Amino acid sequence: AGPCSISLQANQCGLTYCITDDTMNNYVLFRKHRFDHVYLTGDLIEKTSEILEKESIFDLPFQSVKFIGFTQQSTLVPDAFFDRRKMREYLAFNFAGEMDTELFGNHLELPGIYNVFALPEELVSMITAFFKKVEFTNQTTPFLRHITYKKDALEHAAVYVGLNAGFFDIAATGDGKLKLYNTFQYTSEQDLLYYTIFIYNQMKFDPLQVPLFLSGELSSRLTYYEILKQYIPGTQYDDTSGIPALAPGLKSLTPYRFVNLLNLNMCASSE
Repeated sequence: AGPCSISLQANQCGLTYCITDDTMNNYVLFRKHRFDHVYLTGDLIEKTSEILEKESIFDLPFQSVKFIGFTQQSTLVPDAFFDRRKMREYLAFNFAGEMDTELFGNHLELPGIYNVFALPEELVSMITAFFKKVEFTNQTTPFLRHITYKKDALEHAAVYVGLNAGFFDIAATGDGKLKLYNTFQYTSEQDLLYYTIFIYNQMKFDPLQVPLFLSGELSSRLTYYEILKQYIPGTQYDDTSGIPALAPGLKSLTPYRFVNLLNLNMCASSE
């Protein structure tokens, strides 16, 4: 086998990873290990660690290793104002209460911003101990990178929703700008609809005219799609343009569920 890279994500739903053949630039392996009863960071670390220790495929000499952690402790800072020494200040300005201790900044060339985020130290230590050299990101970076990569995407009024376990990402575009990015916690279809319509109103978007693009691990839950479609007729599953090709054996995947993971190879590195 030629040189390969691996991208991984871990959250309450499970550990999911995909391996890329770097020479062919396509995904050759995709696997998900489902988790049950994972509520705390300790549970997540324990289950993830078990799988990493057990599966021999993780012993391969990967060219690069990229890992997505899922967190709402994330904020966007324009290039012109970004100072690496002030990352904790940026987050503290947006989040009251206790924050995780490992800080990262991912650069997004378009639209010229840094995504500053925090991950739990125990999680970062465990992944680093296993793979040594790892590029860390949270779901914000690939979510926004996927949106901004599309040709002229920022020109058109649109809303993007990424459904994760426990919270969702939402972004709005138009007039050549990323107009908004936020996250909201949700436990039901009603929560999802309420916050989405709230953003449409805030943006002064007409729900009957402006499309909504749905992605994320929980986007395949039909009740979520149906309630959004009822009030926002332009609701559709996000396409996966710009993502490296899937090997023939992986065609049955529903890529819109794993847009963040499949986009990771195209993202700028974390620092």
